[in-house]
Amino acid sequence: MRVVATDLDRTLLPNGRQEYDGSMPAFCRMIKKENLKLIYVTGRNLRLVKEAVAEFKTPWPDFIVAEVGTKLYSRNNGRFVEDSEWIRRIRSVTRNWNIDHFQERLSSIKGLRIQEKDKQNEFKLSYYVDESEGSSQLVRKVTEIIKRLSKDATVVYSVNETQNVRLLDILPRSATKLTGLEYIRKRLRLKKQDIIYCGDSGNDTLPLTFGYKSILVRNAIPEVKNTVREISQQKGILDNLYIAKGCKKLNGHYVSGIIEGLIKFGVLPPRYAE
Repeated sequence: MRVVATDLDRTLLPNGRQEYDGSMPAFCRMIKKENLKLIYVTGRNLRLVKEAVAEFKTPWPDFIVAEVGTKLYSRNNGRFVEDSEWIRRIRSVTRNWNIDHFQERLSSIKGLRIQEKDKQNEFKLSYYVDESEGSSQLVRKVTEIIKRLSKDATVVYSVNETQNVRLLDILPRSATKLTGLEYIRKRLRLKKQDIIYCGDSGNDTLPLTFGYKSILVRNAIPEVKNTVREISQQKGILDNLYIAKGCKKLNGHYVSGIIEGLIKFGVLPPRYAE
């Protein structure tokens, strides 16, 4: 079994600034014809995932790792069912988790703005980071505060370059894009090499450098490309990474870059680029 696990916004979805080459219908046909399992790994909640499928005519996934790993869903007879065992696992290994306390301690930090209510959940505290603030210094400050409050917490920073929005998520270490995907992989009894992970942003760094076959779409920002390349080199897994650049009829942006990478890794035959 081969599994394509992909981020949505500006990775699979052509909703960035770069040109879209119209390759989504071809991707849908490939997924079905080549009998590939599909997992969406995203910061979106279930409602927003469904909206994305409807708007961009993407394939329906077999699984969803949603809300940056804090929610998992599987598709059963056309319906998405939440994995309650995942929530129980997070609770069982996460200590000193008190979002109200976290928010209170972070309330005085200039440059942090709490995100909308529907972007929060029991294990996800999300902020916008003002562009005027020194983001790296702010992220370090937040990380230091949160680490003192809970050793089981992690801080994830990413940039939505299309909307020029900086995002910061506070999550349990046990509930990230990577841990959610690993939970599904082990449940399906798959090997790491059975997974091809596709991403574009900072919150994709962990799964992109974990040891799966990994695809960075061409429109990923240079900072992310450099970081992922450096970590992969340090780990000795650079051969597992492909950074799309465009080939033949594929321009390498968004879903096109995913197709290009799947061809590179031999998951799809070369004719799909012709």
